Amino acid sequence: MKSSGNLVDTSVWIDFFRGLLPARTLLEKLIAEDTVFTAGPILFELLQGIRSPEEREQVKEAFMATHYLEITPDDWEGAAYLAGDLRTKGITIPMTDVLIAHLAKANHLEVVSFDSHFDQISGLKRREPGS
Repeated sequence: MKSSGNLVDTSVWIDFFRGLLPARTLLEKLIAEDTVFTAGPILFELLQGIRSPEEREQVKEAFMATHYLEITPDDWEGAAYLAGDLRTKGITIPMTDVLIAHLAKANHLEVVSFDSHFDQISGLKRREPGS
């Protein structure tokens, strides 16, 4: 099935806010296309690293241009099953990233991330900025 948008991982957002290419170029394009999605764990990871009120405003403004995915009990269950399936294959991925992967798969989204461990998840599409 064709991707209907992009779930952008924290690592890409960090480079975006630092003004680093190619993350900035790609995210500006995706925001203009109105195809950027986010979820609570990504927002949490970004907000915990904020050092100033200026950074807080920058993050809030950028996230106003995204679609927010609510996490349901079914999503938690799906992510748990995904983690269990990965573990039986000897693959351990951080809980936050398993949840992000599940949300992407459930919502037909491509994950935009620098983290190659997403490539170990069957049926998940991942794009790395600059590739």
